Amino acid sequence: MEQNSAVEHDTTLEHALDIARKNVKEAQRLLDDALAKRRTGDVDDDRVNQLKTLLDVAAEDLRRVTREQ
Repeated sequence: MEQNSAVEHDTTLEHALDIARKNVKEAQRLLDDALAKRRTGDVDDDRVNQLKTLLDVAAEDLRRVTREQ
């Protein structure tokens, strides 16, 4: 398993929160990119909808992890 020595977490929940935040940020980035590409016809509505669902799931996971803190 890969470890990043620059980032240290005191607890597993802190690590989970860090990962959940990164997942939301990445899902939003992917969605924003797809929305821009949809305007040019490079991405279809199905892909945009998949990425909206991904963002919803990531945001729900972040809420769950935040509640567990």
